[in-house]
Amino acid sequence: MAVFLIAFLTVLLAEMGDKTQLVTLAMATRFPPRQVLIGALGALAVITGIAVILGDFLATYLPVQATLLGSGIFFLLAGLYLFFKQESQESKIMPPKHGVAAQTFALVFLAELGDKTQLASIALTAAYHAPVAVFFGAMAGQLVNHAAAAFLGSRFLTRLPANTIKVTSALLFIIFGVTFIFAALRPE
Repeated sequence: MAVFLIAFLTVLLAEMGDKTQLVTLAMATRFPPRQVLIGALGALAVITGIAVILGDFLATYLPVQATLLGSGIFFLLAGLYLFFKQESQESKIMPPKHGVAAQTFALVFLAELGDKTQLASIALTAAYHAPVAVFFGAMAGQLVNHAAAAFLGSRFLTRLPANTIKVTSALLFIIFGVTFIFAALRPE
């Protein structure tokens, strides 16, 4: 349950204001939110599934201390990157050619490839060797985040202070990074 909650909080906070959330938000302001959410969650499930499979592979073939140290360094660097990165609020949305859900799937899938939440899912799975808990925790975070973007969208989410979300996400990543690094370097 702890791994589920860690994955949930990590992904939920990291995804706030992220490009995939902005894609969902922008699509939902122009198209039916339910179709947008179906497309977004489909893409996120595929990407998260790939991430936990890769993370489980790494956990199986690398020593525990190496996966903890690698995960810790990733989280620490990602937290610092999030903290200092300047966000762009622009996203281009094309009119749908093959349905709203299909276009949303494609846009979110491409935007999420190599994204910090995908990398976080890989690192969490490698560190905890709990792919099912990480998958469901990450997907629960994505569900809350993207459902809010799709259904509350332009009315409420755009009013959240972006800097507060950014700093909170960055601090969470840094805390996990330091925790993993200490765990890796702790004498047995």
